[in-house]
Amino acid sequence: MIHGPCGIINRKSPCMKDGHCKKRYPKQFLDETRQGTDSYPEYRRRFDEFVSLGIDRSVDNIWVVPYNPWLLLKYDCHINVEICSSIKSIKYLYKYVYKGPDRVAMEVHKGSYMDEVQQYVDARWICAPEALWKMFRFTLYRLYPSVERLQIHLPNRHQVRFYDHQQIADVLNNERNSKTMLTQFFALNLQDPQARKYLYREIPEHYCWNKWDMEWHRRRSTRKVIGRIYTVSPSEGDKFYLQLLLSHVIGPTSWEYLLTNNGMTFSTFKKSAEDRGFLETDHSIRDCLVETTSIRMPYALRRLFVTILIFCEPTDVRGLWNEFFTHMVEDYQTANNVVESNLTNMLLKDLNELLNLHGKKIDDYDLPSLPPNTIDRGEVPSIIQEELAIDIPNEDIESIAKLNNDQMIAFNTIMNVIVQKHSGVFFVDGPGGTSKTFLYRTLMASLRSKGEIVLATASSGIAATLLPDGRTAHSRFKIPIDIQPSSICGIEKQKDLANLIRVAAAIIWDEAPMTNKNYLEALDRSLQDICSNSAPFGGKVLIMGGDFRQVLPVLRKGTKAQMISACIVQSHLWNHTKILHLRQNMRSLHDQEFAEFLIRIGDGVEPTKPDDMVRLPLHIAIPWEGEHSIQVLIQHIFPDLELHGWDAPYMVQRAILTPTNDDVQKLNDMIIDQFPGEEHNLLSFDEVEGDNHNLYQQEFLNSIAQGSLPPHILKIKKGAPLMLLRNLDPRYGLCNGTRLLCRGLFMNMLDVEILTGSNAGKRAFLPRIKIKTSASDGLPFVLSRKQFPI
Repeated sequence: MIHGPCGIINRKSPCMKDGHCKKRYPKQFLDETRQGTDSYPEYRRRFDEFVSLGIDRSVDNIWVVPYNPWLLLKYDCHINVEICSSIKSIKYLYKYVYKGPDRVAMEVHKGSYMDEVQQYVDARWICAPEALWKMFRFTLYRLYPSVERLQIHLPNRHQVRFYDHQQIADVLNNERNSKTMLTQFFALNLQDPQARKYLYREIPEHYCWNKWDMEWHRRRSTRKVIGRIYTVSPSEGDKFYLQLLLSHVIGPTSWEYLLTNNGMTFSTFKKSAEDRGFLETDHSIRDCLVETTSIRMPYALRRLFVTILIFCEPTDVRGLWNEFFTHMVEDYQTANNVVESNLTNMLLKDLNELLNLHGKKIDDYDLPSLPPNTIDRGEVPSIIQEELAIDIPNEDIESIAKLNNDQMIAFNTIMNVIVQKHSGVFFVDGPGGTSKTFLYRTLMASLRSKGEIVLATASSGIAATLLPDGRTAHSRFKIPIDIQPSSICGIEKQKDLANLIRVAAAIIWDEAPMTNKNYLEALDRSLQDICSNSAPFGGKVLIMGGDFRQVLPVLRKGTKAQMISACIVQSHLWNHTKILHLRQNMRSLHDQEFAEFLIRIGDGVEPTKPDDMVRLPLHIAIPWEGEHSIQVLIQHIFPDLELHGWDAPYMVQRAILTPTNDDVQKLNDMIIDQFPGEEHNLLSFDEVEGDNHNLYQQEFLNSIAQGSLPPHILKIKKGAPLMLLRNLDPRYGLCNGTRLLCRGLFMNMLDVEILTGSNAGKRAFLPRIKIKTSASDGLPFVLSRKQFPI
């Protein structure tokens, strides 16, 4: 079957709308079928010779309508066949099952006569498929799980039903009228210790409501039930704050219980919620700085002050400066015996240097101006000076002699290009354990010892911490998160970062296979512009590395074909890339069997079970024997956990990797429960940008768990390991993926110790910051969550 002609050939075709074909013809030539936009498949269409359909028209594969030869032969009519692969297709099919026949008829009668029998017959017509469905008693709809709607009201403000003939005194004296789901929830918690483990909305999962005797009874059946509190708008005042308390306070026994916190009883539910940290206050930034001053670490306080300026958008910057000035200069006074008149200039200069790392300066904020004599007027920007001042570990300088044959070939190949001032794009390919990082560090040490600048980056924060002065590629080159095929990096050509890139001898990008090709191409376009050079990456030497047997680019709801299409090997830049192979596994020299097992999995030759599952050797796996096997795994990775609280060396050597965020949350909750110390629940403050009418419930916003967001409820204990989710201060080691240890817990601030990288052992303070979802998160709105970025 051939479509058309339409488009520029025939603009009067019935399929044309607004100058385009509604059926999206002509299609494009493709070598293989792939998933298109909105779940429409894009079929393989080879570029073959044209076929003549008449005197004035020839067509090729781009005009062929998807069809099934067997159906065409059987029904001898036009049948268009498509692959249905979206949720919308289910909705489309079920709409036709239940919509019934088409009926458009109307008659107007005069007079009062009405034939009720005929009216019923006319109004109730059942087609044959619907009648058959009902005769066989097939299910028309099903709701699972059951939803129990939970009443909410202020004290003595609940609804009471009564009849007209009843006396008000009788209504008031009726004990039944004083009972509600909520008041009986309080009574249940007083009587049943087991019930005090649950929130109000969780009670229906374990207890059922008997509306005749107005009591909660322990549930006997295993039927799944969920509870939902009736929606309350913020405009309803204290009732809204009561709902907030009920959503987070476990096992309340009375109204007074909800109004009391830390021995203080408040007059309103709003004040109680504020004191518990359930509401964002106007003075939260100030409170964060006040909590920090109690630890007396001025250098960390200065970095926190800069973090607040950049990520928290304070409204009274000058007021914060005036209040915390003396705390930020304490170490100046004790260490340098500086006169008071110079303290301001010293502090401003240090803050300005920290702001410069984020592309900001003192003049961008309501702060005192830097005197001209304190501004570095030298020709070398501070960002370049810092790169030149990076410490070079002695072991890295001496590691050239330790390179194996493959590593030495790669080292010499790359160094020859750099020494000769040529451009080049390299990819160091090798399975995990072939010491790619060792090669990078050797290259960096060799070049930096000669006064050259090397920009070390990686696709993930964890990989970046393994490189001296490593940064994520996104933070170093300001690559946009919501990438488009034509995007560029946010680097201004006249800024210091652009100057740093121009003088850099090489750029290293580790774990490149897991990045989307659009990110790489955005960097290529930006470097060509910055360096005024049309060669790939502006003529710079780019050294990528990784293993395509491991994680490929992750696309939201993407198919395997889409993920492969997003790989850097599909980019036009791959044609300019020289591949250097590392084959010897240095990490598993004493376990060659395991190294070969990994290679077989990566090469796709290891036998698989259904759904491409691989059976692990028994000696490296913990057999699954039920939910208790998870506890066995935790005990194996974290033995004697209760004895190792605050133990940084113990924590940095242990981690459990999981493929999904749901598994991460489940394991974290189980491990934190076993961790010694008091548990603290730190809540986020969620809002939808532009939602002036409060269309989205707080309960729903709190339940959103995106990989790019911290959880609404952070369960933390002192001494527990943490992982940073944002690039707060990469130069100081605070980047996405940095592992931390919690040293102190406050309402508005976390005191942490850095566990990994060259800054291991240093202390830092983390504030709550606003983190917003992006278009790639798949939400129909922009969610802003203010939470600690861990």
